[in-house]
Order: sequence, then C-alpha cells, then structure tokens
Amino acid sequence: MKKVILITGTPGVGKSTVSTLLKKKLKSHLIKINEVVDEEVLYSGYDERRKFKIVDLDALCNHLNEMIQNLDGFIIIEGHLSHYLKNSDVVIVLRANPDVLKERLEKKRFSELKINENIEAEALAICAYEAWELHKEKVNEIDTSDISPEKVTDTIIDVIEGNKKFPVGNVDFLESFYQGTS
Repeated sequence: MKKVILITGTPGVGKSTVSTLLKKKLKSHLIKINEVVDEEVLYSGYDERRKFKIVDLDALCNHLNEMIQNLDGFIIIEGHLSHYLKNSDVVIVLRANPDVLKERLEKKRFSELKINENIEAEALAICAYEAWELHKEKVNEIDTSDISPEKVTDTIIDVIEGNKKFPVGNVDFLESFYQGTS
C-alpha cells in the first residue's frame, strides 16, 4: 500500500517539526522538498532581494514522482511547495495566526521583508487556496497556533485514517490580520 501525504504551509507554521514526528509515528518515508531542491539543483536562479531560490516546479514535481515510484507505505512530502505535486492521497495545510507566525519567523531571524510577505500570505491563505485548487476535497487545514506539535501530529493521523476532516475555509485569519494592521 502506498499513501502520499503532502504537508504544506507558509514558512514557520511547523511543517518540519510535525513531519519529523509524523515520520516516527507512522514509520514512514519523509521527503523534505528543500533538501531535494538543493541536492538535485532544481532551481533556475536566486532572488537576492528576498533571499530564496527560484525553484523549477516542473523539474521538482517530476523528480518527486520518480522518488515516489520506488517507495511503499506512507510517504510524507514536506515543504511549502509540496502542494504543487499532483500525486497525493491527503494534503495537510498547516496554518498559524499571523501574530504567532511573526514571532516564530523573528526567532528564525527572517528579514522584515520576508516576515511581512509570509504573514500576509498566511492571512490571505495562499497555500490553502493553491492546495485546494489542485487537490480539492483531499485538502485539510490545521491551525498550529495554540497546540503542540504532538497534538498536530495526532490530528494529522486522525485525518489520514479518515476519522477527522478539516476542510479548507475552517481556518480564517483575515479579519484579525486587518484589525492588527489598522
């Protein structure tokens, strides 16, 4: 049995931490997109202003599909671009309140530009929307703002097992984001 689980979301929502915990609990494979991009040089350039690689999404998805073909069991693909992979069984979009996200990104020493771009993307639910566009009802949104990574992991397992569902639209930070900016 093969089950492909995509873990996506804005930087700072907890994807890496939760994916590592999920790998242990499910005894699964874990593919970290950022590592694959670097190891396979799946980018076409570097944006100096924003300090990120310009990823070749077609090359990335093709490479991920090749990797998946050789694996069985649970396959977790983690990264804020994972939702672009069309081959999936479950898609999890981790979300965080923009205020919480700002604190997390400051601790990671993100630049002010990247912090502002990411909290705006989170308030606008960009990853959730993009994931829903490609995967529809396979997508679940989980708010990580106030719960431990262990609880998030258990919640994801409930989703994978079909015991719970958190459809796109159940998490909404837009109103609180705009109230905080006025």
